[in-house]
Amino acid sequence: MYAIDFEYDGRYLSDYGFIICDFNPPSDANIINSGSKLKFNTTAHNNGKKYSLTGTQYEECIQATFDICKNPDLYDDLEISIEEYRDIVRWLNRQKFLKFRIIDDENEFEPCYYEASFNVSKIKISEVLYGIELEMTTNRPFGFGVEIYKEYDFSDITKIHILRDTSDEIGYIYPMITITCYQGGNLTVYNDITGSKMEITNCLAGEVITINGNTHSITTTKATHDIYNNFNYDYFKIGNTINNRSNKISVSLPCKIELRYSPIIKNSPC
Repeated sequence: MYAIDFEYDGRYLSDYGFIICDFNPPSDANIINSGSKLKFNTTAHNNGKKYSLTGTQYEECIQATFDICKNPDLYDDLEISIEEYRDIVRWLNRQKFLKFRIIDDENEFEPCYYEASFNVSKIKISEVLYGIELEMTTNRPFGFGVEIYKEYDFSDITKIHILRDTSDEIGYIYPMITITCYQGGNLTVYNDITGSKMEITNCLAGEVITINGNTHSITTTKATHDIYNNFNYDYFKIGNTINNRSNKISVSLPCKIELRYSPIIKNSPC
């Protein structure tokens, strides 16, 4: 697998007539900072003969450095003009993190997305600009897969629906969730693998409830429903353990549930 193109904020490197390349001499190994590095906080016991784990945290976000140049299949003259350089800088050197993904030549792996921005440096040979070095920084220690959409019909509340979480991170994710109530009453949405038991009382027939997994905001189409005082704030979660990826979802009130989330992928972009 060799990557020659990437997508950033809806545009492609190839749109600018450039490809990914390497101006460094070859070596036997290339170590990439792939993020996902955990710091283990410990406390000593028995005069330092044993240490207990008191907590963990990610130490850094994913970072990578790679080069780009003009595509020799498109250009006879590979010198980068000032205008071309400024176009690349304007596109990539942004004061915000935007959606980024590497595109490989065989598409053999699941697409992995990051939120990134770039510092840009010139690569000159004999004072002529032939390449650009990109120093990428992301806002997370991992990437995300393609968004997954699931729709479950709970007309029969005795039915259990199963969602298989494909995340590389053991734990849980808060999805975007939309609930359409088929009848009024008290609603409980339960997931056995995470133990989450989300309760919303006094639901109305035909009501559509939306919960944003990122902001934890909750909205309803029924203005007469005081949803904030009728919500237990145990937000629904999708999760997995080392031995179990099956989320068994059940409800107490007939409804339709729509879920959107992106699984965590622990893979570096280079």
